[in-house]
Amino acid sequence: MNVPHPPQSVVRIGLILGYGLSFFRDILRGIKAYSATRPNWLLTPIPPERKTIRAACERGLDGYIGHIFTKSLAAELADVHQPVVNVAAVLPQLRFSRVGVDHQAVGRLAASHLHELGLRVFAYVGHRVHEFSLERQAGYTAELAARGKDVRVFLDSAEAAADLTGLWHANQALRDWLQTLYTPIGLFTSNDVQAVQVAEYCRELGMRVPEDVAIVGVDNDDLLCELARPSLSSVAIPAERIGFAAANLLDDLISGKQKAPQSIVLPPLYVVPRQSSDRLSMIDPLVAQALRYIEHHSDQPLAVDDILKQLQVSRRTLERKFNASLSRGIAAEVRRVHINRAKTLLVETSLDMATVAVRSGFTDSRQLSVVFRQELGQTPSEYRHANRLEKPRP
Repeated sequence: MNVPHPPQSVVRIGLILGYGLSFFRDILRGIKAYSATRPNWLLTPIPPERKTIRAACERGLDGYIGHIFTKSLAAELADVHQPVVNVAAVLPQLRFSRVGVDHQAVGRLAASHLHELGLRVFAYVGHRVHEFSLERQAGYTAELAARGKDVRVFLDSAEAAADLTGLWHANQALRDWLQTLYTPIGLFTSNDVQAVQVAEYCRELGMRVPEDVAIVGVDNDDLLCELARPSLSSVAIPAERIGFAAANLLDDLISGKQKAPQSIVLPPLYVVPRQSSDRLSMIDPLVAQALRYIEHHSDQPLAVDDILKQLQVSRRTLERKFNASLSRGIAAEVRRVHINRAKTLLVETSLDMATVAVRSGFTDSRQLSVVFRQELGQTPSEYRHANRLEKPRP
């Protein structure tokens, strides 16, 4: 005999998010993953407009997850008297709970990636009034300052657009500024939208990407990164995990488990390299040949002697060229590639540590753990936990 489950009261969740960028779609995927164990949740999409939010309030929603990027949206949601979790970092000092990414860490990742290309000159393009942009700029410039490098900066003074899911607006000042840059240069933008715009202006001005300007954006938006010509390197953001954590936090606020506003900050993932920062087209041909060999064998233990034998070159010659092109030695590059492969396997698969170690060129899980502690200050398990979706609480 089947015993019916007691009815659960419906919990109505308003989702104030766009759909045009993969950042928003991945947040929605994370919310969906959490809500899979909340069958009484009713998800209601709400366009980011004051009148639609007012209409939603009249339907008696129990909580909201929103990308709050304008003062008018913030003001409207401040009056709803229901829990709100913000997944935007555009306006500073809002009093809502918030889930987001460590934006300074995003900037540091981009700086490290561009510096590893052997570049000596760097630039940043961002927004003057967006909190996330200023934080990414701070991390980027601080990381490069620690390496003895200065950064040229262009900040768009325009206020936030009515719809952040759109493409760029014409910007003659940015176009003129690009012409003043010394090349070759590494250029980081606050998001992929700006990066595609920069790439198109470079094409118009006859500045080669990546030979003259190596470009890195943020968000790893699949469509925008492929729309760019050449394809765009980008810092990947854990947007799905942001959505999952936002739903989790909202659940606690609605149930009363959490009463005070909270701020949850997640680390960025990694740089996804594409043609806009293809270092092989920018460096000594012998070094490029060695880098290809290292990349193609990143899943295997690799000694410096293996590379020297393949290239039929002396260690002294190759070390000198590596340091001149990349400011690091051959062994350091092998270690870096192995670590990056391990990071990808830890985040994108459920392989056990022994298998991750072997498939990323380490002898065993113990060596993997030692190297992760030395380079990242955390174990592989801690890195995986910090960068993957958690299971929702029952």
